[in-house]
Amino acid sequence: MGISFVENNKNLTDNEIISLINNGEYENLQIIIDRYLPLIIKMAKKYCPKTEVEDAVQEATIALYGAVKGYDSEKSSFSTLASVCIKRSMISHLRKNNAEKAVPEELIIPIEEANLLSFDNPESILIEKEDFDNLKQNIKLELSSMEYTVLQLFLEGKSYLEISKQMNTTEKSVDNALSRIRKKIQK
Repeated sequence: MGISFVENNKNLTDNEIISLINNGEYENLQIIIDRYLPLIIKMAKKYCPKTEVEDAVQEATIALYGAVKGYDSEKSSFSTLASVCIKRSMISHLRKNNAEKAVPEELIIPIEEANLLSFDNPESILIEKEDFDNLKQNIKLELSSMEYTVLQLFLEGKSYLEISKQMNTTEKSVDNALSRIRKKIQK
């Protein structure tokens, strides 16, 4: 099959293209990918930190291929199956990456060793400030940029409503972000 033949297939429905793919005309897979790539990119940008978007897009594209291979036209529309597979791929990607961001044990200091109330001399104050800065940096590394901004605003004493207005999002999104933050910090 030549490229021009694939170009002619762009006007076919998803079901027709999937039928061609399942009959061995794999070059038509690019048509499906081209159709669903904007959705994949939109979801990746919405749910993933900027540094993870490219990986999430790749994983979702693989999930889209899985949807093509497992599609049964009698059960649902392909667009429904594709959307579900893409969304689940994003969730799996986020879970996997959040699990990989666990704080290394060498950074965890028992409270007895931390000696938090040792402000007796300037040297202790400087060390405590450095420890605080390190803690702040580690928290920043653990959180997505959205979560870190929510945390900063929350620590400034802003309400969920104020944070949601400032970040142009919903109060529920703020609440969800704070829940994720609590879980990450408790690890």
